[in-house]
Order: sequence, then structure tokens, then C-alpha cells
Amino acid sequence: MKKIIFTLSLFAAIFFFQNNVNAQSSNSATLRHIVIITFKQDAPSDSIRALDDLYKTLSKDPSVKDFETGVNISMRDSGTVKHVYVTSFASKDDMDKYRKIPDYSKLFKISLSIADDVTAADYWVNK
Repeated sequence: MKKIIFTLSLFAAIFFFQNNVNAQSSNSATLRHIVIITFKQDAPSDSIRALDDLYKTLSKDPSVKDFETGVNISMRDSGTVKHVYVTSFASKDDMDKYRKIPDYSKLFKISLSIADDVTAADYWVNK
């Protein structure tokens, strides 16, 4: 009887572990890629707009699950212009596909001349 309980417990543990691993690659999981750009004081508004537009264009790729953007309004950062770009993916493979889009490299070309600082983070969403 103890062997049966042990065996069932072992199978249950393996099942739950496998489901947890698969959850991070299933359609219900979300991988977020966040980019926060602090623009130089003298950054031309048309260049910032071009960067915003490029992010919006890239977000229409089928590899992108969701996209949002906004301007930081935190009182702690008064005097600096920061744009936040949040791109969500269903899998790591989708994020890798996104990074291989030919126009993706333009993000760096545009932002290098107008960015004072860039922060990026990638993480699996935990709910």
C-alpha cells in the first residue's frame, strides 16, 4: 500500500512540475519586454514621434501578443521626457522572431541619437 501511495504521489509531483514548466510556453503565458527611454533635452520631437511610430508599426507583427506605450508622468522624474514601450509575447520564440524583423534594427539607429538613457527588462508575467 505504501508503494502505491508513493508511486501515485511521485506521478502527481511530476505532473504538476510538467504543467508548471509548460505554462511558461503555453498560450496562456505572457512574456513582457519593457523599454523605457529617457530622451535628451534637445531631442527633436519629430525623431521621438518617428520612434513611437516605429514601435507601433512593429507591434502589428503576428509575433506580438499585445503592445502599449505611454509617456511617464511620475512626479519623481519632473523635467525629463520618458517614453515606455511594453511589448508582450506568447513565447520566447515569438520574442526572438520579433527581434529578427528587418525594421527592428531601426529602433537602435533612431534612439541612439536622441536617447539619454535606455532601460530594458524581459520577464514572464506572474498572476
